[in-house]
Amino acid sequence: MEKERVRVDFSDYGQGEQPISPSYFNANLAPVPKSAKDWNWFNFTTVWAGMVHNVVQFEVAGLLTFEFGPVIALLVTGLAYGTELIAMYLNGHMGAKWGLPFPSAVRPSFGVIGSYLPVLFRAFSALFFFAVQTYVGATLMNSVLMLAFPPWGALTEPVLGMPLNTAISFLVFWCVNVLALFRGMKEVKYFELILGPGIILSFALLFLYGVHLAGGLGPLFSQEASSSGEVTPYGIALATASLAGAYSTLVLNVMDFTRFAKSQKDQIIGQALGFPVTFVAFSFLAVGTISTVVRVFDIPQSEAMKYVNPVNIMWLFSQNKALAIGIGIVLITATIGVNVAANLVSPVYDVIAIFPRLNWREASFAAAFAGALFAPWLWYNNASSIFGALNLLGAALGSVAGVMMVDYWLIKRRSIDLASVFRRGGNYWYKAGVNVKALAAMLVGATVPFVGYAAGVKFLYDFGWYLSLFISGISYLLLWVLKPQAGNSLYERKRIRT
Repeated sequence: MEKERVRVDFSDYGQGEQPISPSYFNANLAPVPKSAKDWNWFNFTTVWAGMVHNVVQFEVAGLLTFEFGPVIALLVTGLAYGTELIAMYLNGHMGAKWGLPFPSAVRPSFGVIGSYLPVLFRAFSALFFFAVQTYVGATLMNSVLMLAFPPWGALTEPVLGMPLNTAISFLVFWCVNVLALFRGMKEVKYFELILGPGIILSFALLFLYGVHLAGGLGPLFSQEASSSGEVTPYGIALATASLAGAYSTLVLNVMDFTRFAKSQKDQIIGQALGFPVTFVAFSFLAVGTISTVVRVFDIPQSEAMKYVNPVNIMWLFSQNKALAIGIGIVLITATIGVNVAANLVSPVYDVIAIFPRLNWREASFAAAFAGALFAPWLWYNNASSIFGALNLLGAALGSVAGVMMVDYWLIKRRSIDLASVFRRGGNYWYKAGVNVKALAAMLVGATVPFVGYAAGVKFLYDFGWYLSLFISGISYLLLWVLKPQAGNSLYERKRIRT
C-alpha cells in the first residue's frame, strides 16, 4: 500500500484535515475552497450562452425548420435541452455541493482507478470535437482574411495536407483557444461573461438588420414541413433525442463549472436561463436570419437550404465588405466561445486526472496538442462515418451519467467522503481501485446504441442517449439491491444500511 505522505484540509466541507495519496491528487482536482465559489446565476447563464451560439447550432436550427416548420423546430429544441437540463441539474448538484470536477466526482461511483475509463471516454469525445471546431474556426478565419486581403487567397502551397493560408489560420486559431484557457477557470468565467452576451447581441442585431431589409420575418416563418418531415409525436421525439444526444457530454461536463457555484440556487437558475432558454432564443435568431436573407436576396426555395450555413450568408454580403467581415468576426469569436467552454475545459481536467503532476497550463497545452493530432483537415469533408462513430460514443456517455446519478442520489444519498476520492485503500477503492458494479452497468447501458447500430434496430440507436442513461442507471441500482455489500467499501455499506 502506498504510504500516505500528504494531508489535505477539507474543513470547508466539514471533514477536517485528512491524509490522501499524492498519486491521485492535484490541486485542480481538489474541492474548491468555499472562498473561491463565486459564480452566480449570471455567470452560468453566460457560460451556457457561450456554448449555444455556434455554427453547428445555427445550421441545426435551419435544418429543423426546413424539416418540420418553425414552430415544431423550436419545440424540438426546447424539449431536447429541457429534458437534458434535468440530468444536468442532477449531476450539477454534486459539483455545487462538494466542489469537485468530473474526474474527481466520478471516482465515488467507479472507483479511484475505475474512473479512468469514463474519463478517457469523455476526453476522447471532447478532443475530437475540439479538433472539428478548431478546423471550422480556421476556415472561418481564412475566409475573413481573404475578404479583407484578397492576396491571402493566393497562399495555396500545400502544408501537411492543407493550403498554406488554411494552415496558418489553423495555427492562429488553435493558439487563441489555448490562450483563452491558459490562466485557468477564472479566465474562462470572465471570457464567457463578455463573449456570451456579446455574441447573442451581435446575432440579434444581424437578425434585426435582416428584418429591416426584408420588410418582415421572411418566408421561413410560414415554412411548412418538407415531404420527408415526420410531423408526428414519434418524429418529434426522434428529432428531440438526436439533438439531446449531440450535447450529451455537457451532462458530464457540468460539474467542471458548478463546482464554482455560490449556491445550488445559482446553478439551477443560471442553467435554466442559459441552456434551454438561450438555445431556443438563438435558434429563433438563426431561423429569422436565414429567412430574411432568403427574401432579401430572392433565393429560390430549391437553394434556400444552403444558407443554413452562416458562412454562406457572410459571402452573400461580400459586396458590403465591412458587414461581411463583421459577420465573419462574430462567427469566429462564437466558435472560440463554444470550443473553449464545451470542448477544451473538460479534457484539461481529464489530462490532469490521468497525469496529476501536470499543472493547469501544461495540461491545457497537452490537451490542445492531442486535439490537433486528430488532423481534421484530412477527413472533415468526408467524415460521415467518423461522426457516426462519435455520435455512438456520445450516446454511450449517457451510461456514465446514469451510473453517477443513481450512485450519488440513491446509493450515497448525496454524501461523499472527500479524502477517499484521493486515497488508495479508502472507501472508494472497492476491488483494486475498481467498482465492478459501476463498470458492468456502464457497459450494459453503453452497448445499447452500438447493438442498435450494428443490428439495424433504429430505435435503439436513435434514442441511444436516453436509453443508455436509463438502462445503466437501473442496472447499477439493481446490482446494489441484489448484492449490497459487494466490494470493500465500508462507507457504502454504512450508507445502504441507513
